Amino acid sequence: MGSPLPAAVANQRFLFHHVGAHGVTRPTCPKIAKNCHIHLKIMHDSKSMQLGRVEAIDALRGLAALAVVFLHARQILWVGMDKLFARYHFQPNLEAWAGYATFPLKLGWLGVTLFFVLSGYCIHRRGAQRLAANPQARLDLFDFARRRFWRIYPTYAVALLLTGVIDWLVFRHTGGTSGNCDHRWSTLLASLVGLQGLVSPMYGSNGVFWTLAMEIHLYLAYPVLFWISRRYNPKRVLLMTFIISSTFAVADVILRIQNAFPYHFVRGPIFLPYWFTWAVGFYLAEAEARRAVLPSPKTLAWLAVGGFLGGMTLVVLNHPEASEIFWAVLFGVAVWWSLGERGRRVWDTIPGRLASFVGVFSYSLYAVHFPLLQWFAADTLPDGSKPYSLLLCVLGGGFVVFAAWVFFQCVERWSLRRPKCVASNANK
Repeated sequence: MGSPLPAAVANQRFLFHHVGAHGVTRPTCPKIAKNCHIHLKIMHDSKSMQLGRVEAIDALRGLAALAVVFLHARQILWVGMDKLFARYHFQPNLEAWAGYATFPLKLGWLGVTLFFVLSGYCIHRRGAQRLAANPQARLDLFDFARRRFWRIYPTYAVALLLTGVIDWLVFRHTGGTSGNCDHRWSTLLASLVGLQGLVSPMYGSNGVFWTLAMEIHLYLAYPVLFWISRRYNPKRVLLMTFIISSTFAVADVILRIQNAFPYHFVRGPIFLPYWFTWAVGFYLAEAEARRAVLPSPKTLAWLAVGGFLGGMTLVVLNHPEASEIFWAVLFGVAVWWSLGERGRRVWDTIPGRLASFVGVFSYSLYAVHFPLLQWFAADTLPDGSKPYSLLLCVLGGGFVVFAAWVFFQCVERWSLRRPKCVASNANK
């Protein structure tokens, strides 16, 4: 007997559910649900509810990756806001005001937060659908580990090796030394198992790999969230991770816990500040599967405003990791809106499709962009002097995007096909 879900979605009706102790949903009175603020408007058609690719998610991935790329392009290939202002002040100069317009890119690191929300959503999407079909379904740990391995490690390992090669080429081209970069085999092995920042420094110049360690640790913690959601309900997952992440963030601000690690780099190496961020995406997957409910659209809008204001306040106070919870709320609302009817219409435009195209190879772009920018800078700025114009940033960003697409075709695309081939062979 087929599930009634596709028909309900096709009719684009309002569905109201009450979540029981074990996450089992049952219809309830729409009026009561509305008064209790637990109603949920299903704006997804049957295509978006399938487990295939979702263009809106790819578009958000693309925007997140591009934000990080151009954040680093500004740092590596541009003179910077302070020197630009010292030279031009408020003069009517196109070069100056073009540079001032890029100020929001200083927050490009928020692309990482968006990545974590999207990761939680994508990773649990399959599990949430299984739990919706069978509330007693169990997580296949072997299948989960196999899929995560092929999704992450081939691209990650090749990107690490490519970082070492590009670093060597840059040092040879500039006649410099490795500086603070560590290229020992022990450091490479520590990075491969996600222990950079804990037992060793980052490998090479590619500092963005701290997030890959966080991602691996979040994968290891996923079975815990799955069990809590299955045994109790998805709301418990959100509550538990919120308490842990917020408590750790406050303790870290006061006690500087993460700075006590000898290889602490920018952010990390403890994943706890990002657990709630990841769980927000996890919860969205549960909501899509009808195992969880969200507030009304108006309440979600206010949550997004509160997330933005709280996040900006803590960023101004120089507590970026403590701001993570607020940004997670903002991006969670953005992701849910993107999955809805209005969001899909926005992403179906030409800019949205371009962002979606980049999103397909966003992991490759994120993994290799930093050493590629270093290589581009070594070739175009041999004396190290940075220009006031943004032209080199644009050219460098374009070069990196194209090179990452080639990397995707050669490495990541193959690794994405591998789990399907293994599953197909296992069924023969």
